[in-house]
Amino acid sequence: MFTRKPLLPPTAKKLREVEIVILEDRCKGCGFCIEFCPREVLSKSEKLNSRGVHPPKVSNKDLCVGCGLCEKICPDFAIFLEECDQT
Repeated sequence: MFTRKPLLPPTAKKLREVEIVILEDRCKGCGFCIEFCPREVLSKSEKLNSRGVHPPKVSNKDLCVGCGLCEKICPDFAIFLEECDQT
């Protein structure tokens, strides 16, 4: 069996410039943010947090369009986006 992923367009318009902030010790390792990111920006890190799980890490920041799905889907509020200054 294989997992079907949506086709990614070669470029996507950024909705907003953001910095992805991950509160590693708050993460319980559910993987929702990794699974449902439409641009595959996040991946599982190799290190363990205080709960003994592998929190997500930002694997390719340049692909992030700032949609905010990761912060909306996280049940533990362990990930959020901060607006970057566009000056």
